[in-house]
Amino acid sequence: MEENNITGKRGNGVKDYFDPVTNTMDIRSDGLYPSNVLSNLCSNGFRFEGMVCGSMEGFLQSLKYKDRDKQRQICSMKGGNARKRSITSWQTDQIVWWKEYAIDRQGEEFQQLLRRAYQAMFDQSQRFRDALMQTRGMTLVHSIGEMNPYKTILTSQEFCGILTEIRDAYDRRDKNLPKRRKRIFIDIDCIRADFHVAEEIQVHAFGMHEDGVDEISGTINVISELHKYFDLYILISTSWDNLSILANKIEWVTHKLGNLSKEQIIITCRKDLCKGDYLIVLGDYETLEFDGECICFGSECFPDWNSITLYLCHKEKKL
Repeated sequence: MEENNITGKRGNGVKDYFDPVTNTMDIRSDGLYPSNVLSNLCSNGFRFEGMVCGSMEGFLQSLKYKDRDKQRQICSMKGGNARKRSITSWQTDQIVWWKEYAIDRQGEEFQQLLRRAYQAMFDQSQRFRDALMQTRGMTLVHSIGEMNPYKTILTSQEFCGILTEIRDAYDRRDKNLPKRRKRIFIDIDCIRADFHVAEEIQVHAFGMHEDGVDEISGTINVISELHKYFDLYILISTSWDNLSILANKIEWVTHKLGNLSKEQIIITCRKDLCKGDYLIVLGDYETLEFDGECICFGSECFPDWNSITLYLCHKEKKL
C-alpha cells in the first residue's frame, strides 16, 4: 500500500484528490478529508476476532508474520509504524498468517478475511464510517497502490472494491430503513379553543345541537388523521402554583380525545425546548425559539384544523 505519511492540516502537504470531472476520489494519506481518513495508514482503531488493531495497516502488515506475539504487536500499531515492519518473505510461497493459521494469499479464504476486517473497522470506527459514506456515488481509486497481487498484501483494486462494496451495502440498508415520522407538538389551548367554539354552538339553541356534535367529532377526526402520518404530542403548560388547573386540563383532554391522548401528553412550561418538526400554537409565537416550524392556529393562514391538516399533508406528501 501507499508509503506517504499522514498529514492533518491544509497547507502541510495536504492535497485535494477528488476529481469532479470523473467524480473520482483518490484515497491518499496526504489527501483532504475524506480521502486521508480512508487510507489504511490512518489510525482508525478497531478490534477484530480478539485482536486489537491500531490501524488497518497494522492488521495487514501483521498477516505477514507467523509468530502470534509478533503479529499481535504489529497489529496494534499505528499506520506509519506498522508500514515500517513490512517484509517480503511471504511472497515466496504466497502464504500469510492469521492467529497461527496459514492462508493462501491468492485464495477466496483470504478475500473473506479482508472483508471481515474492513467490515469490523467500518462498524466500530465512526470516523472511518462517516468518511466512507461521504463518498456516496463516487468512484474510489488508489492511484499509488500496487496492482500485482503477488507483490502486495492488498492491491489497489482489492482495497477500493472492498470499500465500495461495504459503502453501497450500507447505503442500500439506509434507504430500506423506515423513515422517521415527522414530529408535531400541539398546544392544548389550540384544541380547547376549537372545542369551546363547538360547545357554544351546542348550547346556543336546541335546534343546533347536532351541528355542535359534528364540530366536536370533526376536530377529533382531523387530529386522528394527523396521527396516522405524524408522531403527535399534546403540550400542556400550567402554573405550578395551582396544580388543580393542570389536573383539570389532563382530565379534559383525556376525556375529549380518549385513546388519542394516551402517552402523547407532555407537561412543560417551555414549548420551544421540545425537539420536533412542527409546533402548533394559539396566538403569537414570534418569541418562541422552536427549532422546527411554528404554525399559528386561528390565524389568517391557518383558521382551522382542516387548513392545518391540508398544509402539513401536502407539504410532507401524505396526500
